[in-house]
Amino acid sequence: MAVELIDDKSHSGKDQRMMTDETMGYPDAIDTDIDALADTKPEAPLNETVVENLQVGAPELRVAQRSDVGVIRKRNEDSCLIFSSESGGHFPLSPFGFYLVADGMGGHESGHLASKIASRAATSHILKEIYIPFLTGDAPPDDDLIEKTMRDAVHIGHKAIYNPDPAKDGGTTLTIALMLDRELYLAHVGDSRAYWLVDGNLEAITNDHSLVQRLQDEGQLTAEEAEHYQYRNVLLRALGQEDELEVDTYKRSLPRKGKLLLCSDGLCGLVPGSKLQQIMNLSISPHEITEQLIAAAVEAGGYDNITAVVVDFRF
Repeated sequence: MAVELIDDKSHSGKDQRMMTDETMGYPDAIDTDIDALADTKPEAPLNETVVENLQVGAPELRVAQRSDVGVIRKRNEDSCLIFSSESGGHFPLSPFGFYLVADGMGGHESGHLASKIASRAATSHILKEIYIPFLTGDAPPDDDLIEKTMRDAVHIGHKAIYNPDPAKDGGTTLTIALMLDRELYLAHVGDSRAYWLVDGNLEAITNDHSLVQRLQDEGQLTAEEAEHYQYRNVLLRALGQEDELEVDTYKRSLPRKGKLLLCSDGLCGLVPGSKLQQIMNLSISPHEITEQLIAAAVEAGGYDNITAVVVDFRF
């Protein structure tokens, strides 16, 4: 059994599971077992995970993440996390992949903490309610259960950071993806995005919950006008901002091979879709793809924090 959990730019090698982020731990109010996975940091970062079965024709997940502060901001308010597992032997399990990007809201109190706390709380719920039963075989998850659990995970992240006191508010986007049995499940709030690359075409799966996107949907702005719209960063939906939160969920059946991209708007808001597609089509490792994506965003100005998670899957 090979299990790997990576959060942000570094890892810890505890019990074959790895999770890292910023050095701050949870507030006392957050009660989650995931703390035990994040208490050490190594000297060197690990940016890529390979979940590969050496049997001929076996499924394969190759995953990498990169999060960069950019060239303007002094602090990285993004968070990202990747968790992949694969097993062998007489009773192998299907590869399991869980991936996440969160973008803390600049201008609000502790956006970097909001993205970290919400993402870890959501991950803890997913691992407890989906991965552990999947691993033990006690209660194989079905589509309805997975969709409900993904939505519940986002709500748990939301409640972990919500504070009705305007002086102590925090907010974050959250886009989470689960790969299991050639199915892709997504839960999403905000303007971070999930894309998939199939047959060379890069398509956005999620819809932005932003003012500029709503104005485009209503025909009040063209795509060209939206690129220079004064309030293009205004969100209409985010974790931690309202008592009630609506969560979008998606499901896609995966082809035999392709790629998945999760990113913050520091990437997709600066780099045109055509350029993203060009980079995602390169025949290089996921780690090299994330490096090129970050470089493209920096070249375009690097005005925001930049985060990308890339999954190269083959079934």
